[in-house]
Amino acid sequence: MFKYKQFTIRDEHTAMKVGTDGTLLGCWVDVHDAMNILDIGAGTGVIGIMCAQKNLGCSITSLEIDDQAIIDAQFNIDNLPSSWRNRMHLIHDSLENFAPKIKFDVIVSNPPFFEKSQENIDVSKAKARHTSSLHYTQIFDFAAKHLSDTGSLSLILPFENGQEAIDVCRKYNLHVQRLCEVKPVPQKPPHRLLLSFGKKESEVEKTFLTIETGVKRHEYTADYKSLGKEFYLYF
Repeated sequence: MFKYKQFTIRDEHTAMKVGTDGTLLGCWVDVHDAMNILDIGAGTGVIGIMCAQKNLGCSITSLEIDDQAIIDAQFNIDNLPSSWRNRMHLIHDSLENFAPKIKFDVIVSNPPFFEKSQENIDVSKAKARHTSSLHYTQIFDFAAKHLSDTGSLSLILPFENGQEAIDVCRKYNLHVQRLCEVKPVPQKPPHRLLLSFGKKESEVEKTFLTIETGVKRHEYTADYKSLGKEFYLYF
């Protein structure tokens, strides 16, 4: 169990446990004007649930292919306050098979990204971690068709993959609108990119974030605490 300020996430069945990447994306994604939100590759459902906390009037669809992750996601949704739970829709299916009848104002995903690493022998973990099951270009293709004209697609990717995604997005008529370079500690180079894409080209809002101070383990920067203060118990 991972406890946040207003909810608790169970991750005992899913291969991929609650981690910094998903929580970071959930904190960073802008959902304040959204009516319909889609979380692709929902896992435990944590990002969609964070969106439900941030926007009390939105409807959230969480899409997940893995049988074990669905067990945890359903449990976590079922244990939410009714005002959140009644706005959440969990779908057990692949992105390829998903055919929504609406446009989404926000699409968000913490996709698998270890495309060059050795495939894990655990099939569920391999699906969650490797781009063989879901690549960001598939998400781009889906967003090009199902994102509203003023909507946004937000992803978290390893820095190198994120740079590639910036180059590729125009092929899908998408443009980077927000970008945040994330460092684990000040002494190291960026290891993640938070990216927000939209259909309209605009000046890119670029920011930087360092997670830990580097002085000692689990000592977090003021910027990271500010970003996560509505969710993390110890911020």
